[in-house]
Amino acid sequence: MTDLDRPEVPDRPERPEPREHRDAGPYFVHAAPLDGADEADDDAEAGARRPAPLSTVPAGHALPFDDPGWSFTGPGGTALRDAAGLEVRAECGADLFAMPGWYEADGVPLFGRTLTGDHMLWTDVTVRGRTFGDAGGIVVHGDDGWFKVCVERTRAGGWAVVTVVSRPLSDEAAGPALAGPRAELLVTRDGARHAVFCREDPDEPWRFVRTFVGDAGPRVRVGLFAQAPFSEGCAAGFTSVRWAPVALADRR
Repeated sequence: MTDLDRPEVPDRPERPEPREHRDAGPYFVHAAPLDGADEADDDAEAGARRPAPLSTVPAGHALPFDDPGWSFTGPGGTALRDAAGLEVRAECGADLFAMPGWYEADGVPLFGRTLTGDHMLWTDVTVRGRTFGDAGGIVVHGDDGWFKVCVERTRAGGWAVVTVVSRPLSDEAAGPALAGPRAELLVTRDGARHAVFCREDPDEPWRFVRTFVGDAGPRVRVGLFAQAPFSEGCAAGFTSVRWAPVALADRR
């Protein structure tokens, strides 16, 4: 019997008692920069690279999972299916959250790489989890904090898009409700301005989730992760990861 076949663990209180940090290892090492992203091309240097309107998200460039720019950190493991599909499995207690004196966790399995400059990145996420907090999504680490957006199991037993921004303390927000445990998630960056979008159908328009001021450094570390803060385990599958070296101009 696998962890995910076991009966659901009953809901715990809103947050467990504070526990010690779990070190997931460095998030900014062993990751090659995205090919062509470390230096701006001639068009960017000439000022031709401008944010794209939300209605015209570009086709972008595929980021196959067998590309050497990806690397794995954290507890748990990954199961590489093919160049276009990845599964990340989280062990019991895996989570990222920073609320000293209330709840702290610093260890999720993630498959990540470095991105430079303005960009957007999107992927399809499907979660296999049975307990509140089981989730999978995208996490972005910068020099002064991190944020994550995920498809997460709610306390009521449904699914929703949830975001957490930590600089350094965590600010959590529930986004759109979902029909099931899958959605496409998109993150975009325009300097220090970041935004998150989602959709459940590729033929639907992108739905706004959240925007905020975040890291403004030249590079960020983007990872695909799974978490299981209150359960015995969770898995998240990712397909069709794409990247574009422009930001979205419209964030609403």
